[in-house]
Amino acid sequence: MFVRYSFAIGHLLLPSPSQNILEIEILSPLQEASRRARELEDLGVVTGPISCPRARGDVECHRNHLRKMQMSFGGEWNPAALSLGIWKPVVVEYYAVAVFRDVDVAIKRNDSHWTMDCRAFLSTHASENFYAQLVVNANELLDDRYVLNQQLVSNDSPVIEFKIHIPKDRVILWWPNGYGKQKLYPVLFSVKCYTSEDRHTLSSRTESQKLLKIGFRTIELVEDTDHIGRTFFFRVNGHPIFMKGANYVPAHTLPELSADADAVAHLLKAANEANMNMIRVWGGGLYESDTFYNLADFYGLLVWQDMTFSQAAYPLANDFVASVCVETVQNAQRLSYHPSLALIVTNNEIELFLSTNKSDFGENATRMESDYKTLFIETIIKELKVISRKDFSPRPEPMVSTPSLGVQESGKNLSNNPQSFNYGDVHFWDDKDGFSPETYPHARFVSEFGYSSLPMKSTWQRALADSADDSDLEIARLIRSRQHDPKGFIPILQLIAYQLPFVPQNWDEDIDKFIYFSQVAQAMATKTALEVFRSLRTGNHTMGALMWQLNDVWVAPTWSCIDFYGNPKLLYYWTKELLAPTSVIALYDNNSNNLNITLTREDFSEHRDSQLYYVLVNTYLWTDLIPKKTIARAFGLGSNNLEMRQIPLEYLLYENHLKEELFLEIILEDEYGNSVARNFFYPVPLNKIIGIKDPELTLEVEGQDCKAATSPYANSFSLRITVRYPALLVYLELVHPYYVKERHRFSTNGFTQTQPKKTIHLVFESDTVCMTLTTDHIKVQTINQYLI
Repeated sequence: MFVRYSFAIGHLLLPSPSQNILEIEILSPLQEASRRARELEDLGVVTGPISCPRARGDVECHRNHLRKMQMSFGGEWNPAALSLGIWKPVVVEYYAVAVFRDVDVAIKRNDSHWTMDCRAFLSTHASENFYAQLVVNANELLDDRYVLNQQLVSNDSPVIEFKIHIPKDRVILWWPNGYGKQKLYPVLFSVKCYTSEDRHTLSSRTESQKLLKIGFRTIELVEDTDHIGRTFFFRVNGHPIFMKGANYVPAHTLPELSADADAVAHLLKAANEANMNMIRVWGGGLYESDTFYNLADFYGLLVWQDMTFSQAAYPLANDFVASVCVETVQNAQRLSYHPSLALIVTNNEIELFLSTNKSDFGENATRMESDYKTLFIETIIKELKVISRKDFSPRPEPMVSTPSLGVQESGKNLSNNPQSFNYGDVHFWDDKDGFSPETYPHARFVSEFGYSSLPMKSTWQRALADSADDSDLEIARLIRSRQHDPKGFIPILQLIAYQLPFVPQNWDEDIDKFIYFSQVAQAMATKTALEVFRSLRTGNHTMGALMWQLNDVWVAPTWSCIDFYGNPKLLYYWTKELLAPTSVIALYDNNSNNLNITLTREDFSEHRDSQLYYVLVNTYLWTDLIPKKTIARAFGLGSNNLEMRQIPLEYLLYENHLKEELFLEIILEDEYGNSVARNFFYPVPLNKIIGIKDPELTLEVEGQDCKAATSPYANSFSLRITVRYPALLVYLELVHPYYVKERHRFSTNGFTQTQPKKTIHLVFESDTVCMTLTTDHIKVQTINQYLI
């Protein structure tokens, strides 16, 4: 499904009025995968997995034998849904000589010029070499159009190579999100092809065009040796950048719906607004649509692109390998010009799969490793050279697998420990206490980590739309049926139990509480992880953290921070502050009993840019909105820098009060007293808090007057929240029976309120109908109500 098929049909077409019929025979993917597996087994060839694992009966077998989206065979968070059919357009192309397919634009910079090192890839069925005239128009970059005349093109390898030099002062750099602008230049490539030098024969001429938006940037993957191993970080435009973002899975279980422009735009805009700068396209999914990569360019989201191979040993059948070669070249040529493309990795977790299961493979292990090298190193890496250059590197060299020891170690013997914390990247999954900083590895780059939770209740009700019964009993039944994790609910319930007052055995007796607690636990654990990873940036030690996962393919208990219908979970709301370029981090060091407060700036400035900041630590009792104690510290911090200060926790306690009776608010202010960032630290697990009171929370909702309003309607509401005592992790949920289906977002959510009055904004995307809300349409929960 990952290749473009092109057939010459001119000799087959019937003239009008006859009808031409295209008939395609589609085989059952289940039966075909099983047939191919049996054929190899009869020959004594074993491919992995060694047995067909079944996650609660939700996984189908032998996915590695078909070049289909691997997740369509099912998994820990998604259904088995082996769709079949034509998932992209079928078109008839008419051309006499050749047609434009793709343009690879590699960007190079020297002291005076930028160079667009271009390769124009054509498709042709010509039996002889032909001629081409190529014209490039780029009004913002060139005073005159660039023209290549009388280019002789090989019919066996129809590529036109050329270089365009652009004065440095004509170019504005393209930067990742948070570091600068994402300037894109429209460039129109036009080619006319002729069968001979005689251009006057119109019947032997073909003209086609390609309009691309080009961003000028340099990007490197730096793997320098240091005292513990090798660094692993991206340097963009000469500037080291901490990568913060998420893993992206297809926007829908059915691949033909995964390219929905509205859904993709919603997700990538959300990633941009949450201060992310990198998206990893996971290897169990797809090569995404052109819309996806165009939006990644626009929003400044660097793309870590896995190829679509995951957690299995793949066969070396001739037709399989030949198809993989075509897949590699076609997709590399299509994606290569995008400034957002940061790294291509040929597979997800296959080296980890081979090393972890080596003893189970027995005498087949050596052959499987050899086959792995043949397919991924000797074949795919070699085919990817179609977008490389001999004299410079337009982007990092491909990495073979993730996790791994990095690009520099690729091609050597397979590591027995691809999860080494001293090299490359790691996928971190652990069932230990996710709220403890000591749980997390001091790795070089964490390309997967995360915690699962449930979507909000209205999402489950919407999934039951065809059912007349959307009671809690029915929702609980659906939740059970959608739980595909082989460990069941144990990881979610364990995580909740570390922090919150909850009886795991009775989760289905209070669905609202379970959903709320699951999202709180996910957000709090992920917050700890992100703060640990960001605080380790000194010396380029840890330089990336990608959450698993951004989005969902259906309504289920998953690791996403945005649910299937595009609704943000609490984690998403927190992420905007967690990933803000200037942040204040507070982590408890159990060994020294210190609170480590780190101020971090992740930005770019051409000149020295040291700024003065103040960190205020307010000590609150759970019984009062007025801080009982404040400690201030001054920080001077430059661009892309960080500094950590240790404060003994005993200095922050208040008089004779226990840790269980208080909490800390950490405020970051600039030199003018403006609030820049805010954080909270709870000295004990939330279920150990003493003295918390009913906040006596009241809510007022104010919106537009629909009698006076005119279309398009500004469906924005102000929610005024008043409390008399601190309100812990206030969770707002829209419960309007109709409006819940409209995309909406609160300005913040899951917040701890320490001021008497706070205004939250609720904004809907839709402007076609004037909406009216009352307090009855907003459900409010706090941790207070479950602790009293």
